[in-house]
Amino acid sequence: MDIDQKVSLNKLWAIGIKEEQIQGLDIIVLPENVSDSDSKKRYDAQNSITLSKLLKQEGVSCANSYDLGLDLPTIERRSNDIWMGQLYILNDAILPILEGVIGSILATLILTWRKRKDLREPAGNVHADITIIRPEGEIKINYTGEPEALLKIIKTLDKKNGSNHS
Repeated sequence: MDIDQKVSLNKLWAIGIKEEQIQGLDIIVLPENVSDSDSKKRYDAQNSITLSKLLKQEGVSCANSYDLGLDLPTIERRSNDIWMGQLYILNDAILPILEGVIGSILATLILTWRKRKDLREPAGNVHADITIIRPEGEIKINYTGEPEALLKIIKTLDKKNGSNHS
């Protein structure tokens, strides 16, 4: 790991995650409030836990707060919004898989929203903080918006990586 990557990961070191814990990982999925100075206020969103489980099922080397030794409670929100948490992408070769997994989660939720009888209810937004760590620097995306737009952003990042997936 070079010096630029270490600087980018200082936030993780500050909350007690050790460098050796992230060696060999492709992605880290953490709570959206992981930087909160009061550890009693940190919590995992159910959607971020689901995301990390699905990434692992796809063969991605992924860790969440539990895997990294952070004992945090889980919050399950009762709104239409989707909370993905903070994603640290350490290997951007997994971007096509991330796009597919997030797409699957969003498609399931969108279908659920459309089946509801009260069509006045808003469809909901996706909330995600994505940091892609690359040797030439990092890319940070703090996203709140429509699900489809997030997928387009991830696809664009993958194309900038030089991948040619369709």
